[in-house]
Amino acid sequence: MHHLVIGEGQIGRAIIDRALADGDTVTVLRRSPAAPEAGIRRVTGDLLDPGVLGEAVAGAEAIHAAFHAPYDARLWAQQLPPRELAVLDVAARAGIPVVFPESMYGFQGGAADLAEGAPLSPRDAKGEVRRLLLDQRRAHPARTLSLVAADLLGPTTVGTNASVVCAMAIERIVADSRAIVFGDPAAPHVLTYVPDLAAAMLHAARHAERLAPAGDVVLHAPSAPARTQAELIAATSAQLEQRERRALAIPRLALRALAPVNTFVRELHGIAGLWYKPCVMRPGILTTEDGLEPTSWEDALAETVRAAVAARSTTADGRSVPA
Repeated sequence: MHHLVIGEGQIGRAIIDRALADGDTVTVLRRSPAAPEAGIRRVTGDLLDPGVLGEAVAGAEAIHAAFHAPYDARLWAQQLPPRELAVLDVAARAGIPVVFPESMYGFQGGAADLAEGAPLSPRDAKGEVRRLLLDQRRAHPARTLSLVAADLLGPTTVGTNASVVCAMAIERIVADSRAIVFGDPAAPHVLTYVPDLAAAMLHAARHAERLAPAGDVVLHAPSAPARTQAELIAATSAQLEQRERRALAIPRLALRALAPVNTFVRELHGIAGLWYKPCVMRPGILTTEDGLEPTSWEDALAETVRAAVAARSTTADGRSVPA
């Protein structure tokens, strides 16, 4: 199968690697040039350019919309709807499905025990953008499959600041610093391993007609049972054979106080309900019916820690330094 992957960040790269490992071929559309790779056809440019997008979609049998926008709800509202619409339009003309990674932001109100098919329940501006995007997909004639994932874990999350637990806990512990806990350290919080999400998105593309017979479906990405941040910090320290150090906890009141003056804090404050309360995602049909089992929590954490250690052990010019 030939896949068009739009975006080559933590999710897009994992989709590319898994597709190539499965024997498929890939076209990658990204804004900036990248080095040639076997099995990958590259197109460079803005997906809002019809010529660029038309060139990229040629020969594709499915599209994986792995692009995003800066972590600011105002920019999401400006940038994401027109970009998704452009992708939906070209997919409808080509008669191929579009697979989207989706967050839990639009389901924050039900996140304490989220079942597949639950109604949308956004609680902040980012969640409202996700609602708008899901509504746009549902109303469009293109076949769409949206895979809901939780906060991400995995080698491609290292160094991106896109995963709360990776940036604030795992990478800090690897650097021999105290972890920072955003949320209640004792609250269960589900994590999605990026390679599992990538495998599920490829599976969804290959079985799009069966999984989305009505033209649109929202599915849960395979994710291991929720564990606490306290368990993650302890397990990371143990894997590194370090003494577990007391984490620095961020009080929710501090987020509320700083939200009006700091964009990043404002956005974190908006999703605080996912972290200061239980966040649990029940298995969906990709696991219960199609048999896509998630990687164990322990193995996913171990792979992420190994990647963080390797990243810290290499300088920008490629020379090894002590970890």
